[in-house]
This record gives sequence, structure tokens and C-alpha cells, in this order.
Amino acid sequence: MGIVLLLGGGGCSHQSPDRQDMYFTRPSGYSEVMPRAKSIEREFVPSKDGESPNSPVAYHVTPSVSYEDRTLDENLASSLENADYYRAVKRAGWQRWLQAEGPYTVLAISDDALEAHVKEWPGRWDAPENHARLVRLIGQTILVGKWDLPTLIKQARRHNGVVTVTTFNGTHLALQLLSSSGDIALQDEGHEFHVMGKGFPQSNGMLYMIDTVLPY
Repeated sequence: MGIVLLLGGGGCSHQSPDRQDMYFTRPSGYSEVMPRAKSIEREFVPSKDGESPNSPVAYHVTPSVSYEDRTLDENLASSLENADYYRAVKRAGWQRWLQAEGPYTVLAISDDALEAHVKEWPGRWDAPENHARLVRLIGQTILVGKWDLPTLIKQARRHNGVVTVTTFNGTHLALQLLSSSGDIALQDEGHEFHVMGKGFPQSNGMLYMIDTVLPY
């Protein structure tokens, strides 16, 4: 039996919030390694006869680290596997929220998934004519509240397996905790998407990785 949660609500205010005051942030030495930059490693192509040597070592990237006492903005900025997503966050105008007190939960899209999606857009993904679409795309990946695993389980039990929260777009998603594996699966419009691994605690929320673009 899985735990199903409805993620949705009235959307996020577009009034820019203040930055989180680090003076009141509790210091922590806890950190976790984030997913490696597979999109960069896959660029390696063995050299052919007569070509200059090409070593896979040149495409190895030191894993990024997520620190519990840093903001979503700071940790995303250092994640090479989410470099395009972070650029999109800034371009869409959501960066200031990830610097704020929050709390917020971010479902960061991998570079491979994001690049595959936006290449279907007319023109450049960051062109002015695509701005409204980009705002919706990123807004669908940011949730109001800190939704770590213990909180999800607790709220689901308290509300008979269903709890209502909100995305920045104000849309609804279904989140299911798979009892067989402990994975988190998102369900929307008949499609199922899996969160990559566990979440990373942040000073102003939670960070998860997803390998797909959610319908928006």
C-alpha cells in the first residue's frame, strides 16, 4: 500500500521575499553528496585512429555536496547535474524565493531531462517569448513547505493518507510513497514520475532530484 498525497493549492505570492538571515540559521556540519554530473560524463567519445587522445578522465566531475545549513539557492548553484535547472530558476525569476526563509521544497530537474524538453520550444529557451512558459515550468517544481519524508508520512497518517499542499503554480499533484522500495513517486494526469534517491535537507527547506519535466 502506498501513501498518496495531493500537492496543490492557491499558488505563491509574486511579492519578492527577503533573504534568509544566516545569523539565525543553526550551524550544521551535516552534508550529503548530490547525484554526479552524468550529462557531462556522457560527452566523452573515444578517439578514433589518427585523432588526438581523448581520455574519460577529462570528463570526470567531482561530485557536488549539499550542506544542511545552506539555502536551496546556494546548494543548487553548486550542483553541476542541475546547472541548467538553476539557470532556468534565475531566468524565471524564482531565485529570490530559494534565498528566502521559506520553507520550500524543490524538485530539481536533471540537465538531460530539461534540455530534452526545452529543445522542442520555438527559438531559445531563454528568449522573451518563452518566459511565461518557463515561469510555469519552474513554478511546478517548487512546493510551499518543507516536505521531508517524516513530515510526509506523519501528515498522510493524520489525514487518512491524503494531505493538501501547494506548488508555486497552484496546481495539484499526487505524491505516493512506495512501500516496497521507499521511493517517492509523483502522479499527474495518468503519468508517474520517480524522485531520484532521497532528499537533501536545506536551511530553508528540502531539495529532491527528478529526471523528468512535470506537466505544467
